[in-house]
Amino acid sequence: DTSVLLNLLAGECLQELSRSLDVQFVVCSAVYSETQRLRDPSTGEMVPVDLAALVTAGLLQVVEISSEEEAAGYLAEATVVDDGEAMSIALAAARHLDLAIDDRRATNHVKRKFPELKLWTTPELLEAWTTRDAIEGDRVTSVLRLIEARARYSPSSKHPLFAWWSAKLGR
Repeated sequence: DTSVLLNLLAGECLQELSRSLDVQFVVCSAVYSETQRLRDPSTGEMVPVDLAALVTAGLLQVVEISSEEEAAGYLAEATVVDDGEAMSIALAAARHLDLAIDDRRATNHVKRKFPELKLWTTPELLEAWTTRDAIEGDRVTSVLRLIEARARYSPSSKHPLFAWWSAKLGR
C-alpha cells in the first residue's frame, strides 16, 4: 500500500530490507501513482519521489490488473477502501501475494474477507529486517526518525509493535 511504501522510502531502507528479507516489492499502478512526495528531512518541505529509478534498479515492480477476477475484486474493494488499497487487496488476493498495509480499517477488512492473506505493517517489516540482520542502535533509530519526520508515521499505541518502536527511539 502507499503508506508502507512511503514509510520505507522515508526511512531510506527499502533496498536493505528487500535484500535482507529476500522479497521483491510489488506495487499496483494505483499505489505507484499515489506515491508522489515525501518531506525533506532537513527542511520539512515536500519533495518529489523518484519511483522510476527504483523500478529501473529492480527494487520495485509495478503491476496492473490483468484478469477479470482481478478487475472484479478491485471494483468490489473500491466500495470499501481507497483506490490504492482496493487495487492492492484485489491483486494480493488473486495472486496470493503478501500484503503490506498500515491502515487499520483496511487491515481489519482484509482480515475478515481474506483471512488467508499474510499481512505486514511498516513496524512488522522493520522489526523482521532489524532482527534478521541484527541491526541495532543508531541505524534503527535513524530509520524510525526518518519515517516519523518524512512520512509522519508512527504506529498507534494499539499496534503490537508500538513498545518496540518506542523503545528503539528511547521513549
